[in-house]
Amino acid sequence: MRAGPLSNPEIIKLLNAHFVPVYAVNEDYRGEGPQPAEERREFTRIYREALDGEMSAGTVHVYLTSPDGRVIDSMHVAEAAKTEKLLATLKRNIGRLGIPAGGTLVKPKPQSTPPAGLAKDSVALHLVSRALGGGGSWGGVVENWIVLTSKEGAKFRPPVAKDGEEWRIEPEVSAKLLTHFYPSTENNDVLKNVFDLQRLDAKVIAIDAEGETATLRLSGALKMKHPFYHKDDRNVAQAKIVGFVQLDLVTSTIREFGLITTEATYGGGKFAVGLRLVPSAPRTSK
Repeated sequence: MRAGPLSNPEIIKLLNAHFVPVYAVNEDYRGEGPQPAEERREFTRIYREALDGEMSAGTVHVYLTSPDGRVIDSMHVAEAAKTEKLLATLKRNIGRLGIPAGGTLVKPKPQSTPPAGLAKDSVALHLVSRALGGGGSWGGVVENWIVLTSKEGAKFRPPVAKDGEEWRIEPEVSAKLLTHFYPSTENNDVLKNVFDLQRLDAKVIAIDAEGETATLRLSGALKMKHPFYHKDDRNVAQAKIVGFVQLDLVTSTIREFGLITTEATYGGGKFAVGLRLVPSAPRTSK
């Protein structure tokens, strides 16, 4: 949805001007989920009301309600993910209710933001994974945030600070990065991922005249078992990877970081991953 209709300027404008957009994470409303009883009851009421009204209903749905909370329309996400269909549904219900345009009740903001309060010299890396067709995944986009501590970042320091120096990044650090290299699936528990292969190699390709900054070329590969659902299956993410790091040799601090897949497959389909440093993440004074 976020990579399709929710990235469409016209749909964004309609939602902000005529609706109060809300999304719910199913796991938050089940079992030991964090949502309070009142919200759980409302979550269930909307679902039941759609069923009673003989509308499409389920856990992966878009529901539209009137200002008093009555369910007036619904769509399965498989349909709502088609921009033209969601756009038509929004316009139809705006017309039905005669909803005038207005300001947003909550200021719009990015849906995925860096972790707050990063420790000094740690870095936040933003990962985006996108399906490229061929099946095997839900399609669309996955976002994750990976934080490297100052100690982990220092593992990118070359053993000898000279042009052409080559070495392998410690597997604990490369695994922390590469365990998120998979497309959109029902399972996002990275503890269930199992590597058959993972490596990330570094090579110094430039050092500045003062000997204070090194630029590294990264290359690597992975083969990782990643179940589509939360049970074992034969799905495997495979990828070849390239990237770069700009490192402060004085403090062993990462200044710039980029990593992308050049080839990546999963479940018969293809996907791509990009991982980059976000320098503006808020930090603590520690």
